[in-house]
Parts: sequence; structure tokens; C-alpha cells
Amino acid sequence: MSELFTPPRYFRDVAFHRHTDRTIGWLELFYDLVYVATLIQIGNFLSDNLTLLGFGQFLVMLFVVWWSWGGETLYQNRYVADDIWHRLLVFMQIGGVATMGLSVSGAFGALSVQFAIGYVLVRVMTVLMYVRTYFSHPQSRAYAMRYMVGFSVGIAIWVVAIFLPLDVQWIAWLVAIVFEAMWFTRPVATADEIEDWGPDAHHMLERFGIFTIIVLGEAFVKVLDDAQGTVLGLEQILFGVIALLVLYTLWWLYFSDTADRLFDLFSNLKLRSWSWGHFFLATSLVAFGVAVKKLFAETINYSDKIVTGEYRLLLAAAVAIFLLALAMINYGLDDKLTPHSQIKRVLVYLGVAVIIGGIGLFVTALTATQFTAIITVIMVVLVALNIYQSFSWVEGSPHHSAE
Repeated sequence: MSELFTPPRYFRDVAFHRHTDRTIGWLELFYDLVYVATLIQIGNFLSDNLTLLGFGQFLVMLFVVWWSWGGETLYQNRYVADDIWHRLLVFMQIGGVATMGLSVSGAFGALSVQFAIGYVLVRVMTVLMYVRTYFSHPQSRAYAMRYMVGFSVGIAIWVVAIFLPLDVQWIAWLVAIVFEAMWFTRPVATADEIEDWGPDAHHMLERFGIFTIIVLGEAFVKVLDDAQGTVLGLEQILFGVIALLVLYTLWWLYFSDTADRLFDLFSNLKLRSWSWGHFFLATSLVAFGVAVKKLFAETINYSDKIVTGEYRLLLAAAVAIFLLALAMINYGLDDKLTPHSQIKRVLVYLGVAVIIGGIGLFVTALTATQFTAIITVIMVVLVALNIYQSFSWVEGSPHHSAE
């Protein structure tokens, strides 16, 4: 209970339990679940608006929500805070996240102001967290002030956006986020931040990994929710097996091969590539869930018909974006801590992403099951290639040779 009355502390100043490393707290996990609930609503928006414009709006909303999640995540990574005031600020943030989630369907229309207010509420609470740290941890005041100023300017732009015409408000949202991103990635600021108040790398890996696994599980929610009560025939079972195989490959390529590897702290470009890669990762997983839901419905209603073009393109885009995300994340890893050439792996992921994108554009005369099967084969081969590379490295490692 003493934590309820302990102000924020820099994580390196905290003595954790001697038998364990620092782990994700219950409040952090609850916070992530609320965000994923909002991502589900954004996925539902995409499902109802499968046009080029709808996909663009989907990207804008997902970007806004992911960026707001990242602000609190970065704070919680640097500082250990679980006192009463911090919990109240987080609960207020959750209210803002819920407001954004409730506003998704009209975020570019009648509910745009409500969506913006939800975001502003989340960000104001983040600023107040840094204000508390400014007074409770004098050693990192310059660091805290940097985030207070950056987020405050972003908030001001969001407030101004409320008074703009509806069709341009979203542009102001992006301007605010671009300003914040540029403010926080200035070379001088980044160097000082890493040298003096570097992140808890293992905590960051765990936080991003947990968020990703929850989003990945959303694909099941999408399909089960839409197809509840369906009597499964041979076509539906076959599609289900194929779609699950794709889902397993997505899990494998990130969690078995990438998620636990440390990013390069001392390369600004690599650090940003690793971070932004996770935005595209979340984007791809939400889009994948929508695509599988739509394609499964096709197997129920039109199993012998050529797959609808929008659904075909969405599945191909989701998997291609996933591979782009993996390329960015792998590029951001610390080469000294990886058993293989990251550049080669990046090029493989980018190459396969182009191939899958091409298949989505030009392979048009197949059913939903047949088209998904082609994607499945490519992804299974990619997993097999990664397993082979890992096995080859183990075979050639000094430790193995010594045995």
C-alpha cells in the first residue's frame, strides 16, 4: 500500500523485487485493453467503409489513437508511478480513450469535436503526469519540461482544430502529431534523453509486445462475433484452417523471431524505425481481422464466386503492411545482438510484401478460399525460411561447434 503514497520515480532509482525484473503493471495492462477496445471500433469503421477514402480515414484515426497510447506508454516506461494521483490521471485518460472510441463512426463528421475532446483529455492527463514528475524528481526536470512543452503545443493545435471546418479538422490533427514527433526526435533532444534518462528497454519490449498480442487476438473477435451461430460446411472449415495458418505465421514472425530482440538505442534512425514499425504492425493486424471477417462471410454466402475485389485487396494490403512493419522493426534492432544479417532480412520482408501486393492487384479470378490459400503458402514459406536461418546460425555458432 505504500506505493499509493509514493510520487513518481525514475525507474533506475527503484529497487524491484530481488527475484524478478520489472514487469508490466495491472494498471498498464488495463490501459492497453481499453485502447484495443477502441481499435476494435476503428476496425468496425473500416468494415463499414471499405473504400479508398474509408481506408484513409481508418489510417488517420488509428494513427491518432496509437500516438496517444504511445505518449502514456513512454512516460510509464521512464517512471515508476502507481500512487493515488497517478491512478486518477490514468482513469481520466481511460475516459478520454472511451470518448474517442464512442466517436469513431462520426469522427470525420458530426462527432469530430467529441473525438477531438477525447484525445485532448488523454493528452492533458499526460502533461499533468510530467508536471508531477517535474516537482517530484528534480533531476529530470529538463526532460519533463521537454514533454510538457511538446504535448502542450500539440494540445493547442487540437483545440484550434475544433473551430475549423469539418473537412479540414483531421489535417490539423496530423499537423499536431507531426509537430510532436519532430519536437521529440530532434537529434540534440534525443541524445540528451538517451544519455541521461534512457528508456527501460526490456519494459518497452514487453509493453509493445503485450499490446501487439492483444491486437492480434482481435482477429478472432472479428470473425467469431460476425459469424456467431454459423453452421460450418466443408468450404467454411477449409477457409478457417487456411486463415488460422496465416494468423499463426503473423504470430510466429513477430513473437518468435523479433519481439524479444533489443532495439538500437544509439541510432536515432533505427530507434524511430523500430517505434514507427509498431504503428504499421497494429494497422496491419486490425485490417487483417476485418479482411478475414469479410472473406469468411464470402465463403458462407458466395463460396463458388470470385472474391469481392475490396476484400481481396484488403487482405493483401494487411499482410503487405505487416511485412513492411517487420522490415522497419528489424531494421531498428541492434545488429550486435542479432544472430543474422538484419539488412538481408529487411530486404526479404520488403520483397515478399511487394509480391503479395502484386498478387492482390492482379490475381483476381479466384474464390475467397483460393486467394487466401495463396497468401497462406507464401507466409508459411517465409516462416520456414526464418526457421532455417535460425537453425543454420545455431549449427554454425561457436557454442554449438564446441559441443
